[in-house]
Amino acid sequence: MKEQEAAERLKVLRSQLHIMRDQRTQEVLGKTKNGGLKKDNAQANGFGGLAKIKDAFPGRHFGKNSKALAELATPVGQAQDLPNTITRRDFARRPEESNNAEVPYRSAKRKLKHALQEFYRGVELLKAYAYLNRTAFRKINKKYDKVVNAHPPMRYLSEKVNKAWFVQSEVTEHLLSAAEDLYARYFERGNRKIAASKLRHTVNKAGDYSPNTFRSGLLLMAGILFAAQALVYASRNLNNDDSDVKLNTSYLLQVSLAYPLTGA
Repeated sequence: MKEQEAAERLKVLRSQLHIMRDQRTQEVLGKTKNGGLKKDNAQANGFGGLAKIKDAFPGRHFGKNSKALAELATPVGQAQDLPNTITRRDFARRPEESNNAEVPYRSAKRKLKHALQEFYRGVELLKAYAYLNRTAFRKINKKYDKVVNAHPPMRYLSEKVNKAWFVQSEVTEHLLSAAEDLYARYFERGNRKIAASKLRHTVNKAGDYSPNTFRSGLLLMAGILFAAQALVYASRNLNNDDSDVKLNTSYLLQVSLAYPLTGA
């Protein structure tokens, strides 16, 4: 069931990426056709620099990825069963307004890239879940055979578990491969090696705690410096001629030394 849901989600992502590519291709072709006329008009009017500044705004500049999108062929895929897909979704779409029907290319690219990364992460978790269950069956069968002294060993694993769908299925592998192919086609100009490394780097990024470690080390160092400075002042006050200052200093030192123990 989870594999079927992932396959349906991949179909939706593929169709949305195809729509994004078609819209961007039309923009590139329109820019190519009207580029010469706009350039002549800008030079005639003396606003060539202003036209360059206008083209530098987001959505107007066509980079290498946009040119690569225009050269892509239509991805091969089955026709999407829209009514069935809508009924299986766990979310509801907002009604599209007529004024905001077209999503800007950069916004669509950012959201679809994030959606493809989340999809890849979900399929990785599904694959790990199947592997975890297989490992659990293997360890349980091994301990059971050891207790009852079964011969031949691991018979249940070979006859039952290894023939189960969650062990023999290669759907997750195909989904991961398809996600890497789509990411490479639409975001990395066909370089699958870079696409795979970026997708896997996103998966491994969840366990990065270096910012928290840096802040903790910075606060710890500041606390050590303040504590050393306080001890220097306390040693000076202990040699003070005023007996009240000596008494208060010794009392505060006792309290400061006992505070970490009471806090623990």
